[in-house]
Amino acid sequence: MESKKKTLQRTIMKIKLFLLSHIISHIQKNDQLIKTVEYTRGLYRYPKMLGRHCPIYSKNQKTDVLVFAAHPDDDVLGLGTTLLRHSLNGESIKIVFITNGTGRDSESWYIKADQAKKKFDIRYFEAIQALSIINIPKENIFSLGFPDGGTQRYLKHISKDVHTFLQELNPGRVYVHCIEGGHGDHDLTSYVVKSVCHKIGYQNVFEWTEYNPIQPIGTSDVRFLSTDNTSSEEISIDISEEERSLKRKMLKCHQSQDVEQYYMMGEAIRQADTSQMDNELKEYCQISKKRLQPFIKNFKNNNGYSKKITALSFLIGLKGNLFIGLEFLIDTLSI
Repeated sequence: MESKKKTLQRTIMKIKLFLLSHIISHIQKNDQLIKTVEYTRGLYRYPKMLGRHCPIYSKNQKTDVLVFAAHPDDDVLGLGTTLLRHSLNGESIKIVFITNGTGRDSESWYIKADQAKKKFDIRYFEAIQALSIINIPKENIFSLGFPDGGTQRYLKHISKDVHTFLQELNPGRVYVHCIEGGHGDHDLTSYVVKSVCHKIGYQNVFEWTEYNPIQPIGTSDVRFLSTDNTSSEEISIDISEEERSLKRKMLKCHQSQDVEQYYMMGEAIRQADTSQMDNELKEYCQISKKRLQPFIKNFKNNNGYSKKITALSFLIGLKGNLFIGLEFLIDTLSI
């Protein structure tokens, strides 16, 4: 009797896994549907975002350097030594992670919420530990909580947060990724930050190169992709043995990402041209134009996402059974 019960349970589990995989594959390439799932499940209802850590900041806070990084560890990979030198100069540094870093193995929209939250907690703690090595305190480290791998769905909201940070902190210098086709979140973080800076007339923006289709992660002699879109001088950072050792120590803190192996990765920065984002995105971003265009168009539309509630209501009604089934399967499976 017990054997039959176990057999039945295994059969039910297989059916659930089969259904879940088919529902996920149906939704996977449709960002509007994914955003609806994220909203319906209560994961991302701006400003309530999974993994958001944005305590109230004061306009009186001195901020010499403000970094916008897509994920926890990008700041160290691309800027670790650069930030160390700012810190040794006694400069106040603030780090803003755009995403919650939960999407390495699977995006948060189709795994259990508590599992996604646990991923964020691990990555945020790792970032705090790494940055403490160069004396950047916990209170200077923020997370906006946007979905890892899904920044294209929230460009308007990201820009609102970026504008707030720039307005409140009035930084002396901003660092952000360059657009180079290495990771969609990197490119879109760069696109939004530079767009906001261009709009408000903020010019002291520097960008770093990390990895791209012809420059693997961990490359020691990093270079920006050749482009006609900027004439800015590329500054290659000459990293000493002591600085390299500290960078390795920082990367080691990011154990969940296994990035210590990239401690020989070089660093290069340049002043960003904040007027060429569209050309750069068109030339380098690996997200398909068909998938990205509706979000870019909406981002440029000052009316924002005014049809959000109507669209969500329509889609939830249209796909109601699908989302209910997805939620049920996620809640009853350990994935």
